[in-house]
Amino acid sequence: MKGTVVIIAMIPWHFTWQSQHNMASGFASRGYRVVFVEAMPKRWPRLDELRRVLGRLRGDSVAAGLLRQPVIPEVELVSPRMLPDAGPLTRAVNRGMFVPGISQTLQKKIQRPLIVINYLPTSASLALMADLEPEVAIYHCVNDWANDPYAPDHGFEAELAASVDMVWADSPINIARTRTMSDRVITLPHGVDIDLFAKARDVPKDVPDRPLCAYFGTVGISADIDLMRKVSHRYPLRLIGPVRVELEGFSPETELIGPVEHEQIPDLLRDVDVLLLPYAHTSHNQSVMPAKLFECLATGKPTIASGLGTLYDYADLFYIRENHEEFLEAIAEAVHESIERQGPRIACAEEHSYDRRMVKIERYVHQIMNEKGIEAPSMTPVPS
Repeated sequence: MKGTVVIIAMIPWHFTWQSQHNMASGFASRGYRVVFVEAMPKRWPRLDELRRVLGRLRGDSVAAGLLRQPVIPEVELVSPRMLPDAGPLTRAVNRGMFVPGISQTLQKKIQRPLIVINYLPTSASLALMADLEPEVAIYHCVNDWANDPYAPDHGFEAELAASVDMVWADSPINIARTRTMSDRVITLPHGVDIDLFAKARDVPKDVPDRPLCAYFGTVGISADIDLMRKVSHRYPLRLIGPVRVELEGFSPETELIGPVEHEQIPDLLRDVDVLLLPYAHTSHNQSVMPAKLFECLATGKPTIASGLGTLYDYADLFYIRENHEEFLEAIAEAVHESIERQGPRIACAEEHSYDRRMVKIERYVHQIMNEKGIEAPSMTPVPS
């Protein structure tokens, strides 16, 4: 055992697959003990969210997260119960009553050296991280908290960034924002399981009259629902993942797969002609680098995108169309593309494979330990 990694996540484990899942599975595969602390509540729930809240209080992670992800044997889940981080009173209660108990539970699971990777800038997460006294503390910024409609108090992000050894950020906006808070910000985009999403690649076939389109991930407030509705009336549409908004007016032939495990997604994409990333045009989405970005590229399939400012850095690999009609026309255009366009997409995805990404991450951890005079565990060999 190389040591312990505690991940203070911003999501529950049973959620659509995100960078926190990747981080947990990556460290576990390299010989670390991993403890995944599921999301601490950031705000008071809405009425339509009570089912998930009650599920969490009952210890029913599936009900709390709305879908099941495989539990990795080397990753232990901890689901803290506390009040929402919604004001001075609840924060004081959390720090005085709930955080000490969670810290004591975690201390029993820790084998040093301890690495804490914190995704959640709240009062409670900061208090928990401080109580654990890690050898290495990281803030992994994968969200634009300044424009998140569900964000906690923005001030805690600056406090978190200033208290850690290093900040990892995924997109240009998040990088620029955190650099005003820390002088040690590292660019760290998402990764992809190449072997898994290679299963979605299909053999060349005749160009269909009505190409099958697919979106995978949570269908929620970040998605351009009006655009997806228009797609459904012009092309066959498959939606894979939990639906958290009303889908009124969609074509009856729309295929609603619902929540599935991450490993099942490539099989559901194999017969798909075009992948979709139809995001709403919001300030928050301009910073979003979807966890599925490199997963789409790994399939080699054409992907039509909108509403995501981060994708312009990869504009030659996607069809970026910000206008609804142009988005719809691009679907018909994409199925006529040359087979040679798949190669650069797959090559880009391979540059962001899990293995390559974890090599960088372990090096950053070792760098911090060496600077502190801490004996670092052995590095996992670089994959050939």
